Amino acid sequence: MEAMKIVVMSDTHLAQPDDEFKAICSRFCEDADMVIHLGDWEKVGILNYLERYPLEGVSGNMDDYAIQRRLPARRVVQGGRFRLGITHGWGAAQGIRQRIGEQFAGVDAILFGHTHQPLILREGRMLWFNPGSMFLGRGGCRGSIGLLKIEERIEAEIFELHGRAGLKKMEERVGA
Repeated sequence: MEAMKIVVMSDTHLAQPDDEFKAICSRFCEDADMVIHLGDWEKVGILNYLERYPLEGVSGNMDDYAIQRRLPARRVVQGGRFRLGITHGWGAAQGIRQRIGEQFAGVDAILFGHTHQPLILREGRMLWFNPGSMFLGRGGCRGSIGLLKIEERIEAEIFELHGRAGLKKMEERVGA
């Protein structure tokens, strides 16, 4: 079985795709089997641009009405043989996993945004994954994007974005 590549992004907070956003998408999304956006696109121009890729997404609390009308706040998507719960998230970072976890039953992973803080955490067989924010990162990370590779299990990576020139693979982080 060939690995499935899923690019995961969140909290882009852009009105229109700029050159840096397009360059990041070109680098990560061109060969992706799926692109997931976890909300706070902000304006519909970002959604329209990303539809050139095999896209799944949810709306976030900062999204305009056009996005909220087109996308649900949460959903479950299939990644290979795995069920992935996707949502933006809401409220304070403290307790966010508990609040989100109550929304999903029978999933193998929960992907969320909202906190702008990257997270890869395995609790038993559950993967919690937050790619952070592409441009407005918090917690010592200026911006990041996530990658899931799906084969026999879900492998998760987060890359810190250093402008157009460089990337830095982040180590597993526990928090939030």
